Amino acid sequence: MGIKTNLVLGGSGTIGSALCNHLEKKGEKVVNLDLKTGFDIRFHSLEPFKKVDYVWFLAWEVGGAKFLTKDSNLINIIHNNTILCEKVFSFLNDTHIPFMFTSSQLATTETPYGITKLLGEKWTQILNGQTVRFWNVYGWEEPGERSHVIPDLILQALTKKSIYLMTNGQEERQFIYMDDCVENMVLVRNNNIKKTDITTGIWISIEKIAQIIGKALNVPVILGENKGYFKAVDPIYINPNCQYETTIEQGIFKIIENAKLYLNKLNN
Repeated sequence: MGIKTNLVLGGSGTIGSALCNHLEKKGEKVVNLDLKTGFDIRFHSLEPFKKVDYVWFLAWEVGGAKFLTKDSNLINIIHNNTILCEKVFSFLNDTHIPFMFTSSQLATTETPYGITKLLGEKWTQILNGQTVRFWNVYGWEEPGERSHVIPDLILQALTKKSIYLMTNGQEERQFIYMDDCVENMVLVRNNNIKKTDITTGIWISIEKIAQIIGKALNVPVILGENKGYFKAVDPIYINPNCQYETTIEQGIFKIIENAKLYLNKLNN
């Protein structure tokens, strides 16, 4: 495709950092703009970057379920994501740079997060960009309000020697390891595919995830009584060329190793 310089908006997150590393290993130049590195896309100008060859739009007000469902976060989710849309899509409309918008299987009208993702999808369609929908991409991330279920459960197992679920664990998800995710994102870009679900299509319960972690770390799993959120929506935009080589067990093992390194560093 003749890509020389990639502009990655939100390149310091779990997926963004993996994408930047993957592109650099392929010999492509990467410019990462992220709030974590001091660049607030909502307020800083993108004008200096109008000569890049491709834009990856990952920057978003997002986190795990505990972040997305917290009432005090809902206004900020709508506010910040609509500002990001206005800022980035206006830049893309003016420059006509090819781009990819990263959406979610939660892109529905049911939540503020879902509504803003639908807005981004529609804007992308109008500008003839590419959209990928993520389905529970997981990898190592430090604990916090925005962290996700698999690293959270692993850290709980390592620090508390047990896993306690707040739900009965019967809610199901489709999990994709971050390395598989970014490899397929590049494949989608290179083949100019307009819309793709990045997912294996394999459903697995949170209880099963907890049991795999519990077995690997030899700790008990205690189920809660509450029913967790689950809405069975199957992927629509399947690309048969996408490949997912990392099994859930392999992905969990990699995160366990990262979590142990994190705790060792924290304690030394």
